[in-house]
Amino acid sequence: MHKLEFSILILFCYQLVMGQNLSENSTGSFTFTPQEPLNRPLIEVFYHIPEGDITSMPILMSFHGADRDGANYRDFWINMANANGFMVFAPEFSSDNYPGLGDNYIMSNIFDDGDNPSPETYNDPTEWTCSVLDPLFEYVKSDFSGTQVAYSAWGHSAGAQFLHRLFMYLPNTKINVAICSNAGWYTVPENTVSYPYGLLHGQLLDSDLIHAFSNKLIVHLGEEDTIPSSAPGGPRDNPTVNDQQGLHRLERGQYFFNTSQSIAQNLSVLFNWEKHEVSGVGHDPQLMANDALQYLLPFLLSTDTANQNYFQLYPNPTNGRLIYITTPNEDIITFEIFNMLGEQLKKASVRPNTELDVSILKSGVYILKLEQKNCQITKKIVIN
Repeated sequence: MHKLEFSILILFCYQLVMGQNLSENSTGSFTFTPQEPLNRPLIEVFYHIPEGDITSMPILMSFHGADRDGANYRDFWINMANANGFMVFAPEFSSDNYPGLGDNYIMSNIFDDGDNPSPETYNDPTEWTCSVLDPLFEYVKSDFSGTQVAYSAWGHSAGAQFLHRLFMYLPNTKINVAICSNAGWYTVPENTVSYPYGLLHGQLLDSDLIHAFSNKLIVHLGEEDTIPSSAPGGPRDNPTVNDQQGLHRLERGQYFFNTSQSIAQNLSVLFNWEKHEVSGVGHDPQLMANDALQYLLPFLLSTDTANQNYFQLYPNPTNGRLIYITTPNEDIITFEIFNMLGEQLKKASVRPNTELDVSILKSGVYILKLEQKNCQITKKIVIN
């Protein structure tokens, strides 16, 4: 099936019956059964929805590692979701329904045997595991008549592998930002190395790769994630990937990003990817999720331009301990301050056009929620 035809059909393949009745302030799971034309098994989806208007609340999908523990990958985000007003869905690709961690999950069933690709074993996109994500997004929206047009995505370890291949092979995805934390190894966009480590025999169209480069993907690496491939807990160990990408996850992520950037420059096309390294963190999904929040926030915060301009904060960043808040009217402003882990540090009410005392805060990045009558926004503040 041609990818354009597939992208049209995919809009109609999510399940429209047996709704889950998802509601605010709820945590649980449900079963999602991909519908025709998709040919993929059912998935249990773990979710958390904080208080708020879920018809417009931002959506984050969280992708698990090799342990296939969707509940944990939901729970990593609960406090941050509550603090910042977004919902979390963590699909679990179980070993019963998606046997073979490599082929069925991290390589997304693009080939019957991803380590030995051939035109004969290249599967139709309706059989790719990554093809279920946009239909799942549409299914969730249909349950509560949501108006969301895109969703954000984060994956760690095996989940980061799954996510970066999704971004390359399905560049028309409705994901607005993909954060790939501590992947074990990569499909690097170089044509001299065979798939799954490069694109030789990988059946990826040049137009799809160029489109993927223009999307927002963040290569997110723990600086201490340096267990070598030959040691227990290390990434895949074989001569091809060791020689090409390096011996540990940090080195391999650096190689993937730098090579991708060079290829995009040689093609003279837009390269919208970023690389961020996290000091003092190894292969820890919770700590990586905590750090990833700052890169998700621009996509998860309010997109209402009028509301964003309603409150004015200055100076921000600040070297002092006071931030001034101005608004067009004199109604009381309620504010809450959270750290990047979603923990509430302060809550109070102040008059508009006044000073906000932030002397309790150490240097760092914080989340400020402001509410005045029916206007509510979330802003990032920086204390130097």
